[in-house]
Amino acid sequence: MLKLTGKKVFLRDFQESDIVCRVRWETEETEWQLWDGPWEYEGLTPEQKEEELRAYIEKMKGWVQKFREMPDDEVRTGFQICAADGTCIGWCNTYLIGDDYEFCENGRRRAIGIDIPETAYRGQGCASEALSMLIVYLLEHGEKEIYTQTWSGNSRMIGLAEKLGFEEIVRKPKVRSVRGEAYDGLTFRLNPARFQAYLDRCRA
Repeated sequence: MLKLTGKKVFLRDFQESDIVCRVRWETEETEWQLWDGPWEYEGLTPEQKEEELRAYIEKMKGWVQKFREMPDDEVRTGFQICAADGTCIGWCNTYLIGDDYEFCENGRRRAIGIDIPETAYRGQGCASEALSMLIVYLLEHGEKEIYTQTWSGNSRMIGLAEKLGFEEIVRKPKVRSVRGEAYDGLTFRLNPARFQAYLDRCRA
């Protein structure tokens, strides 16, 4: 199992015990869904939610087997985030976007995202450290440009992106509907010099 260790958190591969956490975050501690793609959850019936959860559990079982067999030198596209005491508090991942800055399986741009559903671990720098560790990992494994995306109502993610050195490059007006309001879709690109300056400040 691959593990990347920081001061406040460590990143590791998905394992079987994470399924229980993910199910709890999908069914009980769901506050994070108000911020990460909330339009994906609005309007779903209980039956639809149950069916999606069943499919998600089967998908996670496949992840367990995949990471059991994956060698450490194979490049990861995501990690589980754990606090120093070993508690799994969330995850960070990557996905591809196309020239229109929309999700695309064959896209040539790599975007990253993060979720920390465990609210007790927010506001402590865990997200900043986890996402910076992921960025360093991706750069070390050949990524030339790194992007992140959110919507204009997610001030916490916007602040995190700007803190790490991301700069807004695309704004799509009023393409996201959240709780009855229209918001802009935002895409940011990492400025390597600003990111390095952030790392230098952390190490000082």
